[in-house]
Amino acid sequence: MKKKKIIEKLNDKKTIKINIAMSILLIVVLSFVSLGYALYGQQVNLSGTTSFGQQGKIAITDVTLVSSKNVRNDSIPEFTDDAVDFNLTFEKPDGSTETDYQAVYSITIDNGTFYDYDFNLANFQPVITNSSGINVDPSCLTYELDGIDLGDSIPKGESVTFTLTMNFLPPDEDETYSVEGNMGTDLEEQPHGSVMGSIPNNSTADLRESENNNLASVVVTVINSFQSPRTFTLGITDTSHFQLVDSNGNALSSFTIQGGTTENYTIYIKRATNAVYSQEYFTTNITLSYGEVINSNCGNITIRVDEEVVVDTTPPEVSNIRVTVNNATSSTTTDANVGSLTVNWDGREPETAVKKYHIIIYKDGSQLGNVRDTATLDPENPTNPQATFTGLQDGNYSFKIYGENSDELVPSPEQISACNDSYCTQSTSTQYKWHYTISLENSPNVSSISPTAVNRGYSTQVTITPGTYTTDNGCGGTTTNTYTLNNTATVKMGGNTMSTGTGAGQYEYSRTTSGNKTGTLKLYGVTGDITVQVGTSQS
Repeated sequence: MKKKKIIEKLNDKKTIKINIAMSILLIVVLSFVSLGYALYGQQVNLSGTTSFGQQGKIAITDVTLVSSKNVRNDSIPEFTDDAVDFNLTFEKPDGSTETDYQAVYSITIDNGTFYDYDFNLANFQPVITNSSGINVDPSCLTYELDGIDLGDSIPKGESVTFTLTMNFLPPDEDETYSVEGNMGTDLEEQPHGSVMGSIPNNSTADLRESENNNLASVVVTVINSFQSPRTFTLGITDTSHFQLVDSNGNALSSFTIQGGTTENYTIYIKRATNAVYSQEYFTTNITLSYGEVINSNCGNITIRVDEEVVVDTTPPEVSNIRVTVNNATSSTTTDANVGSLTVNWDGREPETAVKKYHIIIYKDGSQLGNVRDTATLDPENPTNPQATFTGLQDGNYSFKIYGENSDELVPSPEQISACNDSYCTQSTSTQYKWHYTISLENSPNVSSISPTAVNRGYSTQVTITPGTYTTDNGCGGTTTNTYTLNNTATVKMGGNTMSTGTGAGQYEYSRTTSGNKTGTLKLYGVTGDITVQVGTSQS
């Protein structure tokens, strides 16, 4: 009776709701350094088309009570962009044996802004009252987070979903309790801005030794739109020919630019050590890197040098020959020339482009011919060349491969004959077949199987004919009878038992038991010699 009166009293008074405000601190600092719009536009355009869209917001997008224990049914949370009202009341129903008091919420925060935010919680000091209006020790209510930790980043353009679990230890299980208090979250915007560099349009430099030009200067204008100093480095894209240095010819160190400022930096370009120049003009990029931003483009510069005549003294290198056997080019088993092989190898030419490769093909130890293949090569990147040979007969094949560079340099005849260094590579001799036999095995009462051959990769239907036997007809004569094939057969391909089915390397088998007692075997995607074993019975 006491409990009923307390509940009625609670229903008559305004229930105090828990209101956990997810206060979002939006610190958006937008600053531009004092710089003409023309230079700023030049900076943006160097990296392509840039558009500025509408700034989004970071907001709570979902709050759901996912599980509860001894929580009143009307405790349904409500939320706005920046606050959550959990409407939480703890109450143990009549007859319940549940001893835990718990509310578990799933909360989603969506960061639709252009910046990252750090997640933190303010202090939570709840006020808990029972149905008589008496305050309860706030330490009876504890909470924990799962799926996010304090200080975790919510990246720009992403959402984070985590759980908030409230556990309550009631002083009296016969009471009803409401909770009042604010739990604020500080979503602090991480520092943002950019460090951009620019060199004048149509920049040029002259590094001709014939003109005694050992260093060429270039001015890089750097903008720091952060509100704090940033350390950055400058680089050049074509490091095989050039390097950036200071006025004394020493390698550049890093620079530090103050926040919200614009500075000009004079740097120098010199020829890289042991660089070889096969042309008079080179166009490359000056780059800027800071933090996680690597090699942003400051602009292009054209550099003039003394062109040199390059003489390549070594032939291309060849290694790692791989041979792939392809399906037969025809289903005609009487055609001897139905074979096809694809040959791949690794090629490397560090100085000049490969002109072509020479491929010598051997069959059963005898040379078939010398093939020069260029159709499948990328002259600037000859790292995965290949050639395909068709119209081959069954036999043992091997390949010898060597390259020729753009100066028509090839290995010596002695190197090609021995073919045991990096300039000439020979594959092992391997047997390749495109014609396979179909035969009976351990089938004494079977008279024939037809056809008896199939080409690689093709499917065929085979007829199995059983043998005959005689019996006494009771009239002094005999009767000729035909054996009945068993309802199963064992089929092997290349010595391995095949499975039933219609996929490549599988088979189907059926038989007739009256009249013309034959068996039908359907072979799919054959890649080896076929043997068939089938039993018989008298009937």
